Amino acid sequence: MAKKIKVIQFGLGAMGSEMAKIVLKKRDLELVGAIVRREEQNGKDIGDLIGLKKKTGIKAYTNPKELYKKVKADVMLHAAVSYAPLVWKQIRPAVESGINVITIAEEMGYPYIKYPKICKEINRVAKRKGVRVLGSGINPGFAMDLLPVLISGICEHVDSIRVIRVIDFSPFGQAIQNNIGIGMNESEFKKKIKEGKLPLHIGLPESSSMVAAAFGWKIDKIVETREPVIANKHIHVPGYKHVPKGKVAGFNHRCFAYSKGRKVITLEELGRVDPNEDYKNTIIINGKPRITEVMNVPTGKITTTSHAVNLIPAVLKANPGLLTMLDLTPAPALPLK
Repeated sequence: MAKKIKVIQFGLGAMGSEMAKIVLKKRDLELVGAIVRREEQNGKDIGDLIGLKKKTGIKAYTNPKELYKKVKADVMLHAAVSYAPLVWKQIRPAVESGINVITIAEEMGYPYIKYPKICKEINRVAKRKGVRVLGSGINPGFAMDLLPVLISGICEHVDSIRVIRVIDFSPFGQAIQNNIGIGMNESEFKKKIKEGKLPLHIGLPESSSMVAAAFGWKIDKIVETREPVIANKHIHVPGYKHVPKGKVAGFNHRCFAYSKGRKVITLEELGRVDPNEDYKNTIIINGKPRITEVMNVPTGKITTTSHAVNLIPAVLKANPGLLTMLDLTPAPALPLK
């Protein structure tokens, strides 16, 4: 690359901090600022906020517009909220300032079905400003949607897709653990699911819709099921807490998409916190030929963050507007310094 791509990091939580660290390691990228929400972090060196043992000379700001005026950035990495309406509220000032945006918000992986009006607005503003907005991570954005679509390219035809992802949630912090019900009683878990207070995994309908769009399948309905996984032994979760036998130690979240009354997409997110579990991603393509692909997909803390960073050049080369992963060229790992 002729010159370094200037990057702003929005959000310095667990995922945002990791993204900032990765950007700092990349030869062709330059971190120029960060946006934070806590007032006590305003004006602080990013190195102090993300746990580095050295100063970076790059500051964090609570006022996004102030940062956009002070620095000239090419792209903003966004890691703050999961839901599309809140994402648009947070990233709109950047888009209006002519800054491209890559967000790891799950609903932004394929938001067209749930939020058609917001999508039209994002697309309109982005095109007017000549920038791109993309939602992607490891899931949605790769493991359960883009990857099976790419693998299907060697098939004569495809009848249905099934993806089973067993994911390790033990490295995640308190907030994520609470969102998936770790340590709860089974009855409490089911009650909160019924009340809509336990989101578990966000993004399975979005992944289903992306897959369907790739194959040209018109989806009649999408059905989701959510079930607790109960610990059959005492589990020590490193860096977090203990889960006693009989308490919730994970979940089975499944999504089924139907076309013309036939189940064509099955996505199974099986979350666990047992460090001894066999974590893997299995893709089954029913067609000609039938393909089964099993691979190791590590936790999102490294995969989601690396993917978002590595996507930067591909996003900048794409046409302006609201994008999905189906709009991009392949994005290999960027070289380190």
